[in-house]
Amino acid sequence: MRYRVVDGGVLVEEGVEKAIGEVDAIVFDCDGTLADVSPSLHLLGRLISAILLDRVYGVDCRIGEDYDEAFHLLKMLGGFNNVKNAISILMQVIILGMEDPKPARADPGEIEDLEYYLGMLRKGGSRPAFIERSLKWVKEKCLAMLGSYATKHDLEELILRRAEAEGKLEQLRELRSLIEPVAPYGRKILGTLYRELWLGSEGIEKRHGVKPRYYRGAGLIEEERILAREEVLEELRSLVPKGLGIISGRGSWEVRRTLNPILKYFDLEASVFTGDRTSGMEKPNPASLLECCSKLGARKVLYVGDAGEDLFLTRNASRKGLRAYLAGLLTNRYSYTFFTKCGAEAILENVNQLPKLFK
Repeated sequence: MRYRVVDGGVLVEEGVEKAIGEVDAIVFDCDGTLADVSPSLHLLGRLISAILLDRVYGVDCRIGEDYDEAFHLLKMLGGFNNVKNAISILMQVIILGMEDPKPARADPGEIEDLEYYLGMLRKGGSRPAFIERSLKWVKEKCLAMLGSYATKHDLEELILRRAEAEGKLEQLRELRSLIEPVAPYGRKILGTLYRELWLGSEGIEKRHGVKPRYYRGAGLIEEERILAREEVLEELRSLVPKGLGIISGRGSWEVRRTLNPILKYFDLEASVFTGDRTSGMEKPNPASLLECCSKLGARKVLYVGDAGEDLFLTRNASRKGLRAYLAGLLTNRYSYTFFTKCGAEAILENVNQLPKLFK
């Protein structure tokens, strides 16, 4: 693909400038696009891994920046809209890297001191060395797939073959049963820890109507901040006739908790929050974008997102007859390689540069 540089470092694929300028609507991803989730969702994987390694497997560990690299690579593969699936894959690889991966206990118990586990997160590589080696292994596998669509199932097949070769099938099955990520809240360790650490006690009680099982305290969602400036959203809304929408894997409660000050700029009736829906609508399934555009009355749409599933979403929707273009945001070190390799129509450093596409 050949790109033209627009004012301010915005890249636009040659030949599509006019098409982007004629879109009816703009639809946004939430995490990493409208909201900064680096102090919340991106931190959760490292935190949960530290807790499980310490409390379930009895490993004194430090989870480093190499975990973030592996996490970001998984997010660029397109099949990891559900963050819990990415955490599950990394946890499987890490535990598989142990010499004798047998849990010392089946349940982590109540977590009273979150600061203790936050102290296990470090700069540099992870420790012990088997964690670093495990993360290096999964990064190599993901780099080989970058630009192609891959899912949790694809990575689990690779992990299964490794477990077979190393004689660890029984331990892998035990681990997968223990941490199954898509089980409803309260059923399995990973998903329950994830919700409680993210939403906090207040959020769990309001969202699920129960007391937390493991963690009673403030949730990391409190640390999220809005990225999109109001004057930018106001300008964008004036540039497209059918308005602005949101498609997010969050539920509406979580979206409102973080984005409430700017939600007045979006058509919430047309927006789709798949966290409130039954499974099967998660990106890159085009059903969410098709539904949103149908409600907006839009036939040509610019979708704004920062991950692999966002690009594949627009491609899948285009195959269904919608004219969908992607504005890919650069939020990690692999974003630029992925978006240029796969041919995103526009590439920007952040959401507030979007008006430059229309000038």
